[in-house]
Amino acid sequence: MRLLLPLLVLAACSNEPAAPTQADPAAPAAPAPVSAAPTEPGHASGGHEHASPHGGDVKVVGDRHVEAVFTPGGILFYVSDAGQTALPAAGFTGTAVVKGPAGVETLTLLAMGDHLHAQAKLTYGEPATAVLTLTADGKAASASYEVAAVGLAEHDHTSLHGGQVGMWGDYHLEYAPAYGEHRVWVSDAKRAPVTTAVTGSLKDGETLVPLTFDAATGLLSGPAAGAGTRPVMVDVKVGETSFSLGFNVTKPALPAAHEHGGEQGHTH
Repeated sequence: MRLLLPLLVLAACSNEPAAPTQADPAAPAAPAPVSAAPTEPGHASGGHEHASPHGGDVKVVGDRHVEAVFTPGGILFYVSDAGQTALPAAGFTGTAVVKGPAGVETLTLLAMGDHLHAQAKLTYGEPATAVLTLTADGKAASASYEVAAVGLAEHDHTSLHGGQVGMWGDYHLEYAPAYGEHRVWVSDAKRAPVTTAVTGSLKDGETLVPLTFDAATGLLSGPAAGAGTRPVMVDVKVGETSFSLGFNVTKPALPAAHEHGGEQGHTH
């Protein structure tokens, strides 16, 4: 019995909780718990990149994405939602303050097919900037864009005037009739306006229409009967090079005072 009592005392001591150890003051403190930062709907980290399907510069403008493409005939703004699904241009209005060779000008955006167009006169290969203000549902948001050199990729068939684009060799024609007027823009392989040594005519049904050339804009134009919603054949001569392209417009063009663009397409 005298031996049993010490053993019981030792067993009781072994069941006591261990004394807490003192933290080493030199050890680094454990990091505090971090809660996830709130993310903007549709702009979650890693959710998407700002892809540029038209080769332009994409900015977040309010709760939308806007891609800007600088061309010699102006700036094309393509609007998409937070998930970068294209949105109809007709649902937006706005302005662009553009700085180019002509200085600074404020331009009202025109809806042309799938994009909004600021009809600035820019110089191919030269820098330009623009401040876009986009309005929808009574709310406005802005973003700034800048390019080191204006111009499209070679043989880009983007519509610059809301019309149909066709190509022959290194030349492009864009046919965009207005009510009562045939209009054909002539441009080179990179869509810079051709402004010298251009003549042309147009066959509208059985009617041959001589076209007048505007060297300042690269535009061939002539009178049209009504809205011009029928096939036409355009004959153009640039220097010593002659070629013909056909266009088939199926969507009526609006009177010039109310025009916001025409049918888009590609002609080969």
